[in-house]
Amino acid sequence: MAIASKGKDHGSAIRARARRVIAVFIVGVLIVASMYLYNYATTSSRFALGKVELTGLSRVDRQDVEALVADLAGQNIFLAPIDVVESRLEAHPRIASASSRRVLPNRVTCTIVEREPVALVFTDRFFEIDGDGMVMPGDEFTAMLDLPTITGVSSRGVRAGHVCEDPKVRGALEALSVCRRFGGEFAADISEVRVTASGLSIRSLRDDRVLLLGDGEFEKRLRKFFLLRGALAGRADLARLIDLRFENQVVLRADI
Repeated sequence: MAIASKGKDHGSAIRARARRVIAVFIVGVLIVASMYLYNYATTSSRFALGKVELTGLSRVDRQDVEALVADLAGQNIFLAPIDVVESRLEAHPRIASASSRRVLPNRVTCTIVEREPVALVFTDRFFEIDGDGMVMPGDEFTAMLDLPTITGVSSRGVRAGHVCEDPKVRGALEALSVCRRFGGEFAADISEVRVTASGLSIRSLRDDRVLLLGDGEFEKRLRKFFLLRGALAGRADLARLIDLRFENQVVLRADI
């Protein structure tokens, strides 16, 4: 019985060693195959990028964008730094976001979302500006835009390709945002947001009406106007200038 047991243990040990040898062999094969596959995937001309496909362009000049992604051509699809290219695109003043996707064997598609201007800013010339305060240079389409104009601001704080941090411009953008959210058709009739030493004023194109907002609490003051707008409609003779700067009252004047 003891001899049989020793023979059985010896056979088990041999099988165990055989399994280990096979496992080591398989791992070695996999490592070599992986190295070969990696080398093939990263050096084969089959995976060399051709032209990057761009979608979502409207106002942005296509040639400008193609120049920003041109260095991807010829790079390996697996190694090409498309995240770097996305950051480069998003630095363009008219591009809000860019997302890229690798398409085997040799394509990259890039979807671009352009910034949407919400107003014009006039200093010594016209600029476009979006809701985040990004200033965009004017072009041949700027004059065709039916947007309110922010006036009375200094050219020092308004530079194309930069986010405007001027508190007066930021206040004007906030007031316009409130009008779009709560003002209905009133927002579409705004022709000008004027910045002065005493604060903001909004001019309505429909009836040449002016709202005086002061230098803060824009949502509170505009909500007050929107609540009273129906009653004010019957007082058109006295409501060309509406002063909303006071806490518990609205002051109407017939002259502007």
